[in-house]
Amino acid sequence: MKKVDFLFIYEVRNRELENISLLAAELEKRGYTTAFVNSWYAISNVIPDYDAEVVVVSACYNSNTYSFFTKFATKFKKVVNMQWEQILHNGYVESPGTTSWDFWGESLKTRHVCWGENTKNRLMTKFKVPEEFLKVCGCIPLDFYRPEFKSRFITREKLFKDNGLDTEKVTMLFISSFSFTSLPLNTRPKSSVDFSDVHAKSVVDSQQAIAEWMEKACREYPDIQFIYRAHPAEAEAEFLLQLERENENFFCLSKEPIKHWIMACDKIYNWTSTAAAEVYVSGRQSFVLEPVELDHRVTYRLFENGNSIKTYDGFKESLELPLDAKAQPIDDILMNECYSQSSLPNYRRVADMMEETFHSTEYTSKNYNKYSSQKERVDAENRYTKFWRSPLNVLWCKIAKATNIQHPSFKYRRENGLFSMKEVRRLEEYYSSRTEKNYLSDGEIHRIVDEFKELI
Repeated sequence: MKKVDFLFIYEVRNRELENISLLAAELEKRGYTTAFVNSWYAISNVIPDYDAEVVVVSACYNSNTYSFFTKFATKFKKVVNMQWEQILHNGYVESPGTTSWDFWGESLKTRHVCWGENTKNRLMTKFKVPEEFLKVCGCIPLDFYRPEFKSRFITREKLFKDNGLDTEKVTMLFISSFSFTSLPLNTRPKSSVDFSDVHAKSVVDSQQAIAEWMEKACREYPDIQFIYRAHPAEAEAEFLLQLERENENFFCLSKEPIKHWIMACDKIYNWTSTAAAEVYVSGRQSFVLEPVELDHRVTYRLFENGNSIKTYDGFKESLELPLDAKAQPIDDILMNECYSQSSLPNYRRVADMMEETFHSTEYTSKNYNKYSSQKERVDAENRYTKFWRSPLNVLWCKIAKATNIQHPSFKYRRENGLFSMKEVRRLEEYYSSRTEKNYLSDGEIHRIVDEFKELI
């Protein structure tokens, strides 16, 4: 069993990997050891048995997410939640109903990284998380726009050349946040909050309107390049591919982390993506598109008090605005409330919190892993997966759907679907694709860590 000070268990490569690599570089420079595990890969592959002082997880909303991520550490003493999803729709923040982002169970005894006072206050007041488990440290992704990390950006010349773009043309970037439009049903967040239909309609209507604006602008402004940056959870839509085929200056791109595109493009457009915070600190010319009036419940506090473009004529005015003109729709006060700003880099603030947790005798975490090794865990879970694929289980799912049997196993199947082998295979293919997109070995990640050590 390999002993390590900090074991990072990450989920989404584009969202997390560089951030935790930078954090690990700082911790290693302070004398600590680190290791990395990708949760998608570890679900069905045997990984090393780690004995970690601190397990650093992607999320920890409740006892279920806690046990899911921590099971990839055979032994551990403490848990820290990086909490990569902190800026939520107003409807989730304000609703008394049950949502996927509610905190309960073991999460109430876990240390959480908070990007700003907004998150800290929500967890304290709504879920009664003790203040000593919450630490406002800022948001690490915003650190990459600091001068010392300039060399980490892919140059505009290389980025554009690799993606068939002209470096000499003015280029606008639209950051899509139209998520959950193509995900398998079983992977979508579940909630008792009653604005899901309102949200779904706003996504569909706004996506269509913005695509129509971009299609029209492509023809009116042939010398401007239009990039549609798909959301990580947004599958390639046929109408976007059609736009790309019909317009030489329209590109639907999803490769490379968003920060490279933000720094390479001239004008940045948003709908409700929280990438707006990165655009804010980048200093780029920025706009929010709101072709369809949004219900308060499906917007974010970050976008309150800001100006948005509501008509096609307003969109045209933004395209014609000189590149040296300032345009920033995010309110400074709300930005600092949601994302704490400091002269000290955020990765160092988080590292201070990690170091404090490491040495503290006050924080201890429970290990619910019932297996003595990762091999034993994988073997057991593979047996369960084999049963889940079985025709008998599919039959049970169909019975659960057709009846109102309240037994927990039937309720679980009724809520999670999988009423046909086709749906089972689709979900398995989804999991497989996530592994392929997100996995890097510990050695490959440590090469990135070493690169950061040379910069900090």
